[in-house]
Amino acid sequence: MMRPIMLCALAATVALPTFRASAQQAGPPEPIVRAAIDPPRVVVGQPTTLRIEVLAPNYLTSPPAMPSFQISNAATRQLRSVNINEQHDGATYAGVRFEYAIYPQEAGLYALPEQSVGIRYAAEPPAVRDVSVPLQRLPFEAYVPDAAAAMRPFLSARKLTAEQSVKRSSDKLKPGDAVTRTVRVEAEGTQAMLLPPQTFAAVDGLRLYPAQPVLNDTTDGRADVTTSTRTDSAIYMLERNGSYALPEIVIAWWNTESARIEQIRLEAMPLEVEGGPTAGGLPSGAWTWEAVRDAVIDHWALVSLLFIGIIGLAWGAPAAARRLMRIFQRRHAAYLNSEAWSFRHLRRAAGKRDAADVYFGLLAWLQRFEPVAKVGTIDALTSAAQDPLLDRQIAALRAELFAPQRTSAGWSPRKLIGRLRSARRRLRRRSHRHGLPRVLPDRINPMGEPTAHFSNRRVAR
Repeated sequence: MMRPIMLCALAATVALPTFRASAQQAGPPEPIVRAAIDPPRVVVGQPTTLRIEVLAPNYLTSPPAMPSFQISNAATRQLRSVNINEQHDGATYAGVRFEYAIYPQEAGLYALPEQSVGIRYAAEPPAVRDVSVPLQRLPFEAYVPDAAAAMRPFLSARKLTAEQSVKRSSDKLKPGDAVTRTVRVEAEGTQAMLLPPQTFAAVDGLRLYPAQPVLNDTTDGRADVTTSTRTDSAIYMLERNGSYALPEIVIAWWNTESARIEQIRLEAMPLEVEGGPTAGGLPSGAWTWEAVRDAVIDHWALVSLLFIGIIGLAWGAPAAARRLMRIFQRRHAAYLNSEAWSFRHLRRAAGKRDAADVYFGLLAWLQRFEPVAKVGTIDALTSAAQDPLLDRQIAALRAELFAPQRTSAGWSPRKLIGRLRSARRRLRRRSHRHGLPRVLPDRINPMGEPTAHFSNRRVAR
């Protein structure tokens, strides 16, 4: 009888420490972090959804510290977050589900880097505990459908529409007028930054000035649907008479709903330019010095032939002809060194949209622009002009050239030249009205030592 009792007691003695050790090993409940990407394979430009669930025992004392999910060649946008509750091993867990939309911009394999989520929760209220839970590496793939492999550029959307408009500076177009063509593209299921820019074709006889695009993203909170728009525009300056047509624009895109290529065609826009320049190339009644100068520059080949002819005649002509030639050469050289030529060179650089040429052309013009030529700096111009719009354009030009990263607000050559024209006109008028300030030398009377010749002369009384 005693042996079974002793065996039971011995078993209980051995089992008790084992149970305690097991309880200590289990410890208090720990936070839970789950992450998944759905779907793991998407069309380029379409979003895949990253879901992160963060759960902690009892409750969270502050929102989880989420890492950045930015990936190279992809755009990430945070979606909604939802509170969640669960039961695990008899313990109550509370937390948040986060969702992010990731838009891959190129075909290839992507992966979220290994990062951590910072969690602060009430482990044993009121005690608070901070932990960092690592996230696993999550891969996904973006691809271009085989049927759309030849598309350049590739554009995918669930729905896409486009429209164009043309604004004329006058009803009856003539040389010197302007026509603005605007194309607006609206897409569903992608971001505006992924919509490709529209290319406006050059037309002989029209000078092209593209403008900065306008991008906009709108999200429907209920349906969680993103609608994006991109607006591109360009100004065509009419240079001469004739019949023209702004070419047709074709936008090809991949419809993700029907899984096929679709096209949108924006029809060509005809233009009739008349009633301006005559056969000689100048408007009636516009024979000003600037008009003649522009005509000479525009018809440089003919002018060069005439110039060579004049030179040939000058060799056999009397001294009066040679004197006229020297006068012409001096005036031409003076024009090449004039403020007017510098400003024209600046306008031509702006027409080519070369930021460096525009910047150095601006500095060269300021050296010859009389109201600020004494200082000849951009700061002197902005100080004299007092034009906030001009200040903004110059700041954007400087950022375009010298900032480590380009800003979202790019410079506009058209706006910059427009503000410079206005400032040039105002400052000229002001200096002609009031006259330029006369700057006296720093020391009117020299303070050097008296010369030996006058050192012993008596003071006049």
